[in-house]
Amino acid sequence: MYDPTEALAAIDADTAFIMGCLMVTALFAFVYFILAARLAIRQQVYVVPFAGAALFFWHDLTYVFMYDRWFHHYHHWWLKMWWYALVGTVLFEAYMIYQIIRYGHRELWPELSRRAFTALILVGTLGVGALWGVVKASLDDQLYFVTFAITAVWSIPFHTALMVKRRSRAGQSIAMQVSVIIMISAESLAFSRVDAFFRSPIYLSFVAAFVVWPLVNIYLIRRLPDFPTRATAATSSY
Repeated sequence: MYDPTEALAAIDADTAFIMGCLMVTALFAFVYFILAARLAIRQQVYVVPFAGAALFFWHDLTYVFMYDRWFHHYHHWWLKMWWYALVGTVLFEAYMIYQIIRYGHRELWPELSRRAFTALILVGTLGVGALWGVVKASLDDQLYFVTFAITAVWSIPFHTALMVKRRSRAGQSIAMQVSVIIMISAESLAFSRVDAFFRSPIYLSFVAAFVVWPLVNIYLIRRLPDFPTRATAATSSY
């Protein structure tokens, strides 16, 4: 897909621009998670869908576990900075899974005991980890460039599914949708300077799809009724 040595050399040749894109991407990743945490606490619902939270968690955790590769084998500032950023996002992602356990029980499977529901979510998280391991091993994506792009937008279809299920703005945030647009745009701009694949029609089609999809979600959010509980009656979408 790309040569890691040539890719890192291309990053060094355009450090200022790519560093700027990196900082924007990392900033709005944290914006996404902070907004999700605040909204979940205010509305007492889970916000980041399970399929998104679990995949985010394993993607970022496996990157963090590869400390030796980034700091000793490649010894490159781009990879090191992502490592520091993902240590923070892993903590947020673990908290998102906790929020599903805490707030999702009564919505998803109230017939189960809380202990059984917790076990189900934890086992499901392990299952997503196994799936992630197989998919990652099959990709020629040694520096996580492609998977960074995929995980940046992974939760967007599942936000749509939550709206279809809930038929309200519960757990929905316009600012979170905008954050995803900014993330995929910023990191794709950075990657476009690194390898021709990220300027190819297939990749640009992917980016276009996941710039438009959050806009569709925003359209839907604006037309859905407020979450009909006293706890959220005074809370509008961010």
